[in-house]
Amino acid sequence: MRWFGSLRRQSEIAFVRRRGRRAAFATFVSYGVAGPVAGGCRVGITASKDVGGAVERNRARRRLRGALERVREPRPAGRVLFILRETAAIEPFERLAADAATALSRVLAPGA
Repeated sequence: MRWFGSLRRQSEIAFVRRRGRRAAFATFVSYGVAGPVAGGCRVGITASKDVGGAVERNRARRRLRGALERVREPRPAGRVLFILRETAAIEPFERLAADAATALSRVLAPGA
């Protein structure tokens, strides 16, 4: 069972993108809004066709969700949006996991 929920509404995704703190990595760009949310943390993952066909995009999303599962402590509260880049599908999983952990700490930092 995942420790994070999903951003489902377009309005919520637009809010995070517009108001969120930004952090860029080789594999994705992340936006985050810290604060209490029902369920602790909500995550949205998007991938354009630049990442590849449907199979590659879905594989990249699954890999990022798996990388987020590895983040155990601290479990931040807030909303995070990940926009995958072309390299997300081909980078080693360890790099993706390290980028994900760093992104969560940057965009959901206290006082941000």
